[in-house]
Amino acid sequence: MKLTILCENTVGRAIPAIGEHGFACCLETAAGTFLIDTGQGLGITTNAQVLGKDLSRIDGVVLSHGHYDHAGGLEAVLRLRGEVPVYAHPDIFVPRYSKTPHSLRFIGIPQRRELLETLGARFHETPSFQQIAAGVFVTGTIPRSTPFEEGDGNLVQRHDDGRYTPDLFSDDMAVVVDSDKGLVVILGCAHAGIINTLNYIAEVMQRDHFYAVVGGTHLGPVSAQQFEQTVAALQGFAIEKLGVSHCTGQSRAAQLRQIFPSQFFYGSVGAVLEV
Repeated sequence: MKLTILCENTVGRAIPAIGEHGFACCLETAAGTFLIDTGQGLGITTNAQVLGKDLSRIDGVVLSHGHYDHAGGLEAVLRLRGEVPVYAHPDIFVPRYSKTPHSLRFIGIPQRRELLETLGARFHETPSFQQIAAGVFVTGTIPRSTPFEEGDGNLVQRHDDGRYTPDLFSDDMAVVVDSDKGLVVILGCAHAGIINTLNYIAEVMQRDHFYAVVGGTHLGPVSAQQFEQTVAALQGFAIEKLGVSHCTGQSRAAQLRQIFPSQFFYGSVGAVLEV
């Protein structure tokens, strides 16, 4: 299998690609080629072309959750690809906002479902752990069992009566590839918590050896205490490669590089993992 980062906050090498706040990667396996998330839509088509990935030939799209910076590029992808399976949790279109004392900003999927379906999106709902191709799985809803992974209090859902409540991210999910070297986990943002995610995958797959964990960890906004507890829990897993992206944040990424020097790599645009 081969994993190539197409969209991320930074460009990691001297290529004519662009960085954007978001995430997308191309997963190539013997069972097919899948686009996991789509970024905001600013760089997905350009970066795919630069990196030699033909989006018109992908076999499917996986959306890790319903935020603009992970699903906003789906429209551009569909205009190239046309009809294609899109694997996502049924809750991806709930109204989502970032709410602080000084601002209220919509951060959900910018396009209506009807438009995306008109352009060729064939949504396959994935509320629970399931296989989407030989050796490729999606987790569906991830159980919250880790007490210290508290989530981000600024991220909320809006209800029909105008209320805002904390976003529980029932739709947050990861992709799992069963490779010859071990499990490869691809995170979108890990809003459910990276430790909750890895615990759940280990439980379902009955294995705790992860060849690679790649993607957004959402450790950027967490407290120092939560970060320390997360690191301690990560050290309890057998992880050979840790490639962090996007919502990990630069300072947390630098800390992880010091703590996991032999496993760590930056999952920026142009990064490639081959198994």
